[in-house]
Amino acid sequence: MADHTTWVVVSGAGGALGRVLTKHYANKGKRVLGLDQRFDRIDSDGNAAGIVTRQVDLTSEREVGACLDEILGDRAAISLLINAVGRIWSEPILSFRAGKLVIHAGETWRSAIDANLTAPFVVASQVAARMVRRGGGSIVNFSSIASEGNIGQAAYSAAKAGIEGLTHTMALELGSFGIRVNAISLGFIDVESTRSALSEKQLQDYASRTPLGRLGRLEDVIGAIEFLEANGFANGAVLKIDGGLRL
Repeated sequence: MADHTTWVVVSGAGGALGRVLTKHYANKGKRVLGLDQRFDRIDSDGNAAGIVTRQVDLTSEREVGACLDEILGDRAAISLLINAVGRIWSEPILSFRAGKLVIHAGETWRSAIDANLTAPFVVASQVAARMVRRGGGSIVNFSSIASEGNIGQAAYSAAKAGIEGLTHTMALELGSFGIRVNAISLGFIDVESTRSALSEKQLQDYASRTPLGRLGRLEDVIGAIEFLEANGFANGAVLKIDGGLRL
């Protein structure tokens, strides 16, 4: 029987992972609100039973809050936030181009931080405020193994390290309100965004360096989210889903 008493919110619902996660929870009978800055692919998923999608500026507290109020009203509860908004960004701190020394641009730094840290913070804080009023819930943030530092990804790595700090702080502050906050730290997952960011040779190299000998799959990500949602004593955890690449 479909569960229409509570909602699942997916940020980054227009992305490769977000689209799949939105459809997955709708297929489980959940009502799903998918949020993103934009939806490049408008297909049947956006019209599926139980799915509502909205295009909003996820760095704007006003827009995110207004959207939640519009769609959910005063009484609806949110049981789960899948905070999957983010964007892979690669740019070295210093590089040589055409014989000139080029410094990482401040504009692209700010853009990467906004996409990968500010937007998740805004969504999580707005959703948490509603969860507090409705008896709690579960938040799953998205980090990356780049949080430990990755050559050529200064801004992205800093943002993902920030996500882990944010996750720990939210878990400490919100646990007493019945809100559990955890994160998954992803390795290289075989989705469109990864294949757009990396060459086939790079992907093969990462797969060969992973003890399991492959890239991650969507079902690996879904399994991690469902574990963190179901385990009532998991709070403040950062679950690494990388096949052992960073052991």
